[in-house]
Amino acid sequence: MIPPLDGLPWVITGAEARARLGGAPRRHAPLEFVVAAARETLLDRMPEAAAEGTWLRVGEALFHPSPDGLDVGLRRRVVPVDALGLGQAGVLLDPLGGRAALASPGPTFVPCGVDAEDALAGLRVCALAAEGVVLPDASVLDAMSADAGRVLRADRDAVRQLMTRLLLGRDPVAGLQTLEQSRLLGFVLPEVAALVGLHRSSRHHHKDVWAHTCLVVRQAIPRATIRWAALLHDIGKPWTRTYEPPKQVHFFQHDELGAVLFEGIAQRWRFPEEEAARIRALILHHLRANLYDRAWSDAAVRRFGLEMGAVFDDLMHLSRADVTSRRPGRRREAIANLYDLRQRIAAVRREDAARRPVVPKGLGVALIEALGVRPGPQIGVLRRACEDAVRCGDLPAEPDIEACLAYLRARGAA
Repeated sequence: MIPPLDGLPWVITGAEARARLGGAPRRHAPLEFVVAAARETLLDRMPEAAAEGTWLRVGEALFHPSPDGLDVGLRRRVVPVDALGLGQAGVLLDPLGGRAALASPGPTFVPCGVDAEDALAGLRVCALAAEGVVLPDASVLDAMSADAGRVLRADRDAVRQLMTRLLLGRDPVAGLQTLEQSRLLGFVLPEVAALVGLHRSSRHHHKDVWAHTCLVVRQAIPRATIRWAALLHDIGKPWTRTYEPPKQVHFFQHDELGAVLFEGIAQRWRFPEEEAARIRALILHHLRANLYDRAWSDAAVRRFGLEMGAVFDDLMHLSRADVTSRRPGRRREAIANLYDLRQRIAAVRREDAARRPVVPKGLGVALIEALGVRPGPQIGVLRRACEDAVRCGDLPAEPDIEACLAYLRARGAA
C-alpha cells in the first residue's frame, strides 16, 4: 500500500520494515507508517481515515503523525528493533540502532528504552516478544516491572492496539507471559491477572485457568475478535467458584459474569462498538457449542444457529480452541461434535433457504392495528421474528394472524 501523502516525508516501520530487512514476515501485524506531519494535515489528506488515539487508521494500515520529524517519530517507538524506518527510496532510518540488534545472533534482547518517557515501552516489548523479535532478559523485565504502572498514562487506543498486536503474534503465549512477568498484565487487564495462580487458592483441585487461557489463545485462529475472546472467555471464574461435596469445583454463570466484566474492559480501552459487541457475545456464549449433543432435534439446532446469528462462525472457532483436554479420546470426541454441529447448521440453513416459512397475509396491517407498531422497518423485523419462530417450531407451519400476535405479545413486542 502506498499512502496518498505526496510531498510529505514518510517511512514504513514496525513489522513490515523488519521483514524487508530480512526479519520474519509481517503476517498479521498492521502495516505502519510514520509521517512527518501533524495529525490535522493527515486527516485533510485522508478524509476516510478513522482516528484512533494519536494515530489514524485506513483499513489495516496505521499512520503515526510526527510533526517534529521522522527521526523523532521513530525514537518515540523506544524499542530499537521496532524503531526502524524505510523511506520511499529504500533509505533506512535507524535512530536507536535497531538494525544491529536485529542482525545479532541468537535471541535479540532489548538493550535500552524501557525506562524512557514512552509509557507504552513495556507493552511494546511484550508485543515484540509475541512476534518472536525480542526475548527480554531479567534486567529488562525488572525495569519493565518497576515502571509497569506508567502504562495507565498511555493513550488508551494505543494500549488496545498493542494488545491486539500481541494477541496476533506468532507466539502470543510468549507475549502474555512477558506481560505477566513484568506486572503489566495487572495494570492493563486485572481481570485476566486474577486467573494467574487461581488454582493454587482452591481447597479442591481444578485446572490451571491461566495456563488453559494461554493455550486457548495459542490454539485460536489469528483473528483479533477471536483472540480477544479467547483471552477473556474465563475472566468470570475467580468470582463464581463454588464447591460441592465431596470435592467438586464449579464456576456457574462465569460466562455471564465474564460478559459483564468485558463491558468495563471495552469502555476502559475504547473498543470500537461493533468489535466490542462481537467479543461480548463470544464470551457470553462460549460454553454453548461445546454443550451440543447429537440428540439435539433439528429445531434445537436451527434455534441455536438463529440465536448466534452473525457470531456463529467466530463462536465455532473459539469453541474448537477451547478444547484443551489432555485425553486424546475426549479431545477427538469434542472436535467431532463441533464438526457435526457445523454440518447440521449448514444443512438446516440450506433447507430454510429453499423453503421460506409462510406467515399470514395481512400480518403487517395487524401489527400496526393490534400492536401499535408504526409503519417502517420494524414491521419487517417482526415478520422475520415470526418466520424464525416457524423454523424453530415455536409457531405452527402455517400460523394464523392471532397466533403470530400472541407469540409477539409474549415476547414483549406489544
